[in-house]
Amino acid sequence: MPVLTRPAGRKPGASPAPISVGTGFLALDWLLLGKERVRANKRYAGGSCGNVMTILAYLGWKSFPVARLGTDHNARHLLDDLKDCGVETKFIRRAGTGATPVIVVRVTENEDGQYRSRFEWRHPQSGGRLPAYRPLPKALAEHFSHTLPSAHVFYFDRAVPSSLLLATEMRKRGAVVFFEPSSCKDERMFTACMAVSDIVKYSADRIAEPPKNPESPSPRLEIQTLGSHGLRYRLKQNSNKPGPWKDLEAFSVNNFKDATGCGDWCSAGLIYQIGTTGRDEFLRLNETKIATGLRFGQALAAVNCQFEGARGPMYEFSGDELIAQAEKFITPDQSEKKHRSHFASV
Repeated sequence: MPVLTRPAGRKPGASPAPISVGTGFLALDWLLLGKERVRANKRYAGGSCGNVMTILAYLGWKSFPVARLGTDHNARHLLDDLKDCGVETKFIRRAGTGATPVIVVRVTENEDGQYRSRFEWRHPQSGGRLPAYRPLPKALAEHFSHTLPSAHVFYFDRAVPSSLLLATEMRKRGAVVFFEPSSCKDERMFTACMAVSDIVKYSADRIAEPPKNPESPSPRLEIQTLGSHGLRYRLKQNSNKPGPWKDLEAFSVNNFKDATGCGDWCSAGLIYQIGTTGRDEFLRLNETKIATGLRFGQALAAVNCQFEGARGPMYEFSGDELIAQAEKFITPDQSEKKHRSHFASV
């Protein structure tokens, strides 16, 4: 596995690092390159929550995921990767009653040189079903809620009681609450999670119709990602009802390899741009600054498309180099524009 290039340390006199706390889907990704491959080329921390927390740590934040894993070797691999990336793991518990979800991410190249990725949920050798996500127990969330640090941002990706409990508590402490659901199965719980969130982001592939937006000032920002067509967003401006949808096209990308994790990069990029001062300041941000944050997130996703796996750029660039690569998408040279063909997935 390539050596991770860690970001440069914070400069003397710099303000303390922003803090993110998150809970939800934390998994171990097995990256397999090729149709017939049965052994992982790489193993690394993944899942939406895992990726967002890790990306933020890589970009200089202090990240604290909250989770319960199993006691197996997959949990060890996952924790080792998180620590290598600078993620704080003090709120991750290992227990025999826990589970360490595993996802096979298979990337293949066809005869035309086009790359295709898919997720698999069975062991590539035995065919047995791999461990799946289990929600954090509500009692454990309540226990952690008394010792978690005050955060600038709280991120969660599952509409479950434990996540709602933590989101409510962290919002009281001044965190921007970012909800990125993967589905809308329990409408009552889903609506409760939306009502306590400041930002809600979801994929049209998984939630085709915009969910019912609570008749309250929250969420202030709603984002629907549209794959290669980019994304659209709408805001509540001093109102209980959201304004009109506005579109942001995806960036075109050359040397496209894999779209895995692009949504997580977009979320992390937005948080990086608009989440450093906490909830009160976020509620005062104007639309231009929010759209700039979204565009930066899309640019990070575009960089990620040029690598296999959910966090490939982290093993190639330093934090500063990665940001510079993203900025090239936002303000590209004319020569670069001519050679881009594929489109990033957000």
